[in-house]
Amino acid sequence: MPAHPVYDTTLNFLGGLAAPPSRLEARVASREGMPLLCLVEAALSHGLATSADRELVWLSDAPPAGRNLLSLRAFGADRTLLAETTHEFPSLETAE
Repeated sequence: MPAHPVYDTTLNFLGGLAAPPSRLEARVASREGMPLLCLVEAALSHGLATSADRELVWLSDAPPAGRNLLSLRAFGADRTLLAETTHEFPSLETAE
C-alpha cells in the first residue's frame, strides 16, 4: 500500500485505541471520496485485529476542491464512544 496521509491517519487512530472497537465509522467529505474510502478500508483491514462493524460514508457535501475531510469514530461493545478524530488533507493530486 503506498503511503498516504489518510491511510496512515487511520492506522494511527486504530493504534491509539485503548480497547478493541465493536464498531467503526469513517466519514469522508471530498470530491475524491471513493479512492479515500478505499484507503480507509485498506488501513482497517491491515490494522484491525478484531472483527468490528464498519460504516464507511462518502458525504455528498464535499468541501471546496483541493480539500478532503476524514472523520473517524470508534465505539465499544456497549456503544460508548472510545475515540474520535477529524483531519483535513490535500487532494490526492497534491498529496503525492
